Amino acid sequence: MSFPGLQTYRSDPLAAVHDLCNGFAVGVVFWPLVIGHAVLAKVPAFVSINTSISSPFIYLALGSLPLLSVQSGSTAALCLGELIESRFDADEAGDVAAAMASMMAGLVGAMHFALAILDLAAVVELFSQPLLRARTGAAALVVILAQAEVLFAVKLNEKPNSPLLRFWKTCKALPKQVHWPTFLLSSCLLLVLIFCKTLGRCAASDKLKEQLDGACWRRRCCNALRFMCRSFNAAGNLIVLVIAGVVIQYFADISVLADFEEPSPRWAFSGWSLEQLSAALPTAALTAFLSLGSHLTVAQRVRRESDPWMPRRELLALGGSSLVAASIGGMPVMANFAVCQALQSNNGFLATIGNVLGHLGAFYLVAKLSLSIPKCAVSVILLVEFAPLFRSLPSELRHLYGQARNSAMRGDAQSSFLEVFVASDLGIYLMAFFSPLIFGIVNGSVIAILFQIVVSMSRFAGPGFVHIGRIPGTETYDELLPGSAVAPIPKIAITRPMGPRWLGNA
Repeated sequence: MSFPGLQTYRSDPLAAVHDLCNGFAVGVVFWPLVIGHAVLAKVPAFVSINTSISSPFIYLALGSLPLLSVQSGSTAALCLGELIESRFDADEAGDVAAAMASMMAGLVGAMHFALAILDLAAVVELFSQPLLRARTGAAALVVILAQAEVLFAVKLNEKPNSPLLRFWKTCKALPKQVHWPTFLLSSCLLLVLIFCKTLGRCAASDKLKEQLDGACWRRRCCNALRFMCRSFNAAGNLIVLVIAGVVIQYFADISVLADFEEPSPRWAFSGWSLEQLSAALPTAALTAFLSLGSHLTVAQRVRRESDPWMPRRELLALGGSSLVAASIGGMPVMANFAVCQALQSNNGFLATIGNVLGHLGAFYLVAKLSLSIPKCAVSVILLVEFAPLFRSLPSELRHLYGQARNSAMRGDAQSSFLEVFVASDLGIYLMAFFSPLIFGIVNGSVIAILFQIVVSMSRFAGPGFVHIGRIPGTETYDELLPGSAVAPIPKIAITRPMGPRWLGNA
């Protein structure tokens, strides 16, 4: 076990102070997301808290990337929340839901650990990149649609598993059930958070950077303005919670989260049962594969060129982190992209320790002050944090459509565009995107995975073939494609297999 950045700290003690302070600030700024994950998972806040303060240390000891931090995540939280909501009523969520969360963490951790021992890290290659990217977009849309009930304070008598159907029922109930104080508070908090995020984009604009080339006083003013804008952008979630905590004192009828408890380990094994184990096992298996895919996706995006990469150690770190989280009353873990991206400018492991200390400090402060946090404030944060994931959706669809169209033009002339389209990466992407919205995050993910397996089997079943024709008036032969000058040869059918070909002689 090595501690990344230790040599840098020995030669430059100020770097250690910088990393610790920066990590502490990141922990304070991003702790509202930990609360949001608990809301998505339908578990008490202490479950997500215990996960976020224990798992980073385990990953630091076992993982291969020096500045990757694991904690509670949206993918595992959505799967867990759907399982808990299907088995328990909202009022029953408490110690029973916490026991189910720790059982899920234990099962997921055991699966990751087993994959590491058997050296089966390549199992993640079963999931194509279109499937993983579409699942991320679908999960973000599921989160956004689910916030409508909280933002308008609508209570549904029947809660279907389909996020689209549930959102439709929420919209139908709005005229009769909308709670105007909650809606007005949600709207104001949303405007405040958007304003803070906009300031952050202004700080990174080219126009403001151009002002730095001017006079000395102008440079100082611009630097001060950029620092202020970045501070508002970073602390936007915290500002929203503080404002909501102050306003809620004057509106007693707005729904709030349960009182926060001081972070402390909990022995959760006593709440486990064989019935819960049988119910959680299928969801745990799906969560293990989805969280592994999400973890590797985040790792690829934040990994630096000089960072080592050992998939087997990543599996050991993920499995160990989830197992430890299960032992103290936590939930399954995964890499959080926002936190990992914020920690990339540091030198070593003290940033991760500072991040944990920041979480601890924020949670202890909220517990000591007995602050009440409205549920709508957490929903506003989730809405703004997940909305940017749709920026790449149009370009992704255009790229995949272009690939499917080119494949249809190069393929067999007897195959329709619809046949090629369904078996393309675009078909996999659309299936993985829409199936969780229609059937729920768990059932939809299973359907998408099965569809990808069928498509992969059809691709590997044979090379396929194309028809060959001749360009009129020449001796040149080429593929028969729609709109090309190649014409079929009367009474003669020429075909060749698709895919790579190998020719050799001796």
